Amino acid sequence: MKKNIIIAFASAALVLFASCQKTPISAVQGVGTLSFSEFTLGLDETVETKAVAASGNYTITIIDSEGNEVEKKTYDEVKNNDYKLTLTAGSYTLVASSSADEVPLAAFEQPVYGVSKEFTIAAGMTTSIGELVCTLQQCKVTVSYSDDFLKMVTGQCSTKVTVDPEQPLEYALNADKTYEQSAGYFAVTGSTMTVVFKGDIEGGSKSMTKVFSNIAPKQWRQIKFIPKVDEEGNATFDIVIQDLISDATLNNAVDPKEEIIGEDPDAPKGDGGITLAPDYEAGCDSEITDLENILIVPVATRDMAIRFRATVPNGVKKFNVLIDSDNESFLSAVDAANARELDLINPLPENGIIFDVVPFPHGQELLGQTDIAFNLDAAQDAITIYSGRHTFKMIIVDQTGCKNEIPVVMVVE
Repeated sequence: MKKNIIIAFASAALVLFASCQKTPISAVQGVGTLSFSEFTLGLDETVETKAVAASGNYTITIIDSEGNEVEKKTYDEVKNNDYKLTLTAGSYTLVASSSADEVPLAAFEQPVYGVSKEFTIAAGMTTSIGELVCTLQQCKVTVSYSDDFLKMVTGQCSTKVTVDPEQPLEYALNADKTYEQSAGYFAVTGSTMTVVFKGDIEGGSKSMTKVFSNIAPKQWRQIKFIPKVDEEGNATFDIVIQDLISDATLNNAVDPKEEIIGEDPDAPKGDGGITLAPDYEAGCDSEITDLENILIVPVATRDMAIRFRATVPNGVKKFNVLIDSDNESFLSAVDAANARELDLINPLPENGIIFDVVPFPHGQELLGQTDIAFNLDAAQDAITIYSGRHTFKMIIVDQTGCKNEIPVVMVVE
């Protein structure tokens, strides 16, 4: 403060001298002080990393309103000896970074943490910088492969990930099934990430390209390759984003599985108007009003009409049924048909037994349909053998990716 008083006194003397001499001079700008006495750096490790610089090595840079660097010190330097910085009154930005250099476009195991804060210096006043929390300044990307996928690898493969076209990263997958497990860190210079797979799969050369959007700092994009069998029974691959499934394949090649920490910004919103309801127009029993509590009685008591109608305004893309029960004998019978998870569009040959008992509509003809009728009258006789609650969860995905899960519960007393 003593220094400020001296400066103010000197300024006043200069003004008085100029007035007496009638000689114009530039006015002396006011200055203030930036204090680091209360300054601390915290670290938000929501996205785990293997290599994080110690806070003492963080670089602290002060930038003025015109983008000029006016000071650059390490965190240790500004914390020692109650460091203070005299600055001309105005607006500034403090930037803390775990790297003294710019964020690399792409590099393995080189995370950069940082934070910025705007502040104002007022003439004759002291401004303090309190606690700041540094976060990951890049998008973290890891690539892995399921055991079943690795069994199909017959030669050298690689996955190339690109955020900035000037600096992609290659994740090697070797013929001996070993692969690059280091995390890549990408400067977010755009909003998309391109993943390109190339390699020998089951003796043939396969390639695939997939573009992901909404790339941002502080994300961890976990790409995992998993196998799938397509409608023709050929080996191909699927992409799953937080339980949302896309069947898009390129040249029967490879699609990755991606998981995003936090809500997936690309996920379709809503259920697309997908419904399943009793089909009274087709003769469904009027007693069936609640799909989650359908009392199934013996045929001798009442010959039931169990009929539903599924409405999918955007057309069916996937239609699966998950079967569960509190009766172990019922589940054993379902297991004999390998039918706990039924793919109605691409059923397995052994699923035929279950369709004889519970005649779900199935086959390729379901693709694209917007209106599907279910006549499950024949299920009454077989299901009444097993007491308990039998759940058939209908999982329907439409052509836009919207999904609805609708449980149908049949109760046998």
